[in-house]
Amino acid sequence: MSRHRSPGGRNAHPRPVLNAAAVPGAQAPRPARHRAARESAVRNGMAAAAAAGGALVVTVPMANAPVSPAAADTYLRSTAAETDDLRMIASVVPVTASREVEPPELDVSDLVKAAGLFEEARALAERQAAANCDADLSDIGRVKPWVRSAARFLSCLYDEPDLIGVAQRARASDHPKGLALDLMVRGDKGDRIAKCALANQEELGVDYVIWRQRVNYGDGWERMADRGGITENHYDHVHISFKRGAGGGGAPLVARCS
Repeated sequence: MSRHRSPGGRNAHPRPVLNAAAVPGAQAPRPARHRAARESAVRNGMAAAAAAGGALVVTVPMANAPVSPAAADTYLRSTAAETDDLRMIASVVPVTASREVEPPELDVSDLVKAAGLFEEARALAERQAAANCDADLSDIGRVKPWVRSAARFLSCLYDEPDLIGVAQRARASDHPKGLALDLMVRGDKGDRIAKCALANQEELGVDYVIWRQRVNYGDGWERMADRGGITENHYDHVHISFKRGAGGGGAPLVARCS
């Protein structure tokens, strides 16, 4: 009985192992660790290129020495030539460090000041609107239109004091002509009314103001002669005389009045 031995038996001739370097055009197999590292580098490079908008950014650490774009490009081309899986043209973009800009610090005092200015502006706007209230002007008679406007403005600002407009006087006066107002007040309120009227002299068409035995034409107070009584010396009312024509300075401003 003859026995047949399988090709892989003990006496089988082993196949010759060819050296890959000896075969023309063949390449020696690369170690798995080297190939895995290169594939990881390729993947990281492609991810970086995608994050950079299609441009591959290459950073080569060389002992903290600066890398020129030309050197980086040469390194990249030589690497691409040795790698079968990498076929790309990389553009080298200089990498510059960026500083984080910290937001400016807010000064609490500035915020408080801004809030205070806002409240002040709002209060002023409300007071300006209130200066055109529906004051009762029925007792001032047929005064000139600009005198009536001034009466409304001052009356609304200062709690509608009693007003005297057209009236007869024993002395020479602007009251019979409809060019004068008397605001019946005393003390601090009279000071503020006189100041407000003079501060808006052009807007209201004011000629002069008499208050506390003094007269002011717009350039300072002058003492008047004693007329013998509180009313005659204007301690219980502010007298305002107006010009023969309307004021030409626009609307009076509440901001000038305390």
